[in-house]
Amino acid sequence: MNKLSREEFEARSQGAKVLEKDRYGEKVLQLRDGTFLKLFRRKSWFSKTAFYPPAKRFAANATELHRLGIRCPVVLGLYQMSDPYRSIVHYQPLEGTTLRQLLNEQPTLEQIELFADLASFISTLHDLGVYFRSLHLGNIVRTPDGALGLIDISDMRCLGKPLSKGLRARNYQHLLRYEEDWALVHPRVRAFFHS
Repeated sequence: MNKLSREEFEARSQGAKVLEKDRYGEKVLQLRDGTFLKLFRRKSWFSKTAFYPPAKRFAANATELHRLGIRCPVVLGLYQMSDPYRSIVHYQPLEGTTLRQLLNEQPTLEQIELFADLASFISTLHDLGVYFRSLHLGNIVRTPDGALGLIDISDMRCLGKPLSKGLRARNYQHLLRYEEDWALVHPRVRAFFHS
């Protein structure tokens, strides 16, 4: 990881659009060239992130997903800033539209097709040994050519063998845990899932 001073960070992020922030500050910035900076804070000085920062984990996951043929962001650089402490990943985002955004626009039949594609995609991830803990409709993207891919990939493990039934079931529970996601699903499609 390259060291980045606060001044260098400010210079790099000048004119950036803040896409995500919390009470601790900026979390995701879109730079003027369209690339992103994702900032991770250390939640505790005694955390395992002191030895393996989330930005490094994001980059390692991106490398493994690309190796497996799964679409995801392309990492351009890794940085560490000390004031305040942040590990930072600079990346080219995965082009496309999140499934959460698509559900706002899809009629019933298209939603059924979308969920059929999603089920196939998740089965492929599980068969490849990918346990994506942040599996939800805001972290899955449909690319312009119709493929599905993953974003926000720091909270993920690649196990190197197909997931067990228990891990698969647990991962599916993550998928629609957000009420706002279920609210976007057409009632006829929801009925299909509960039948």
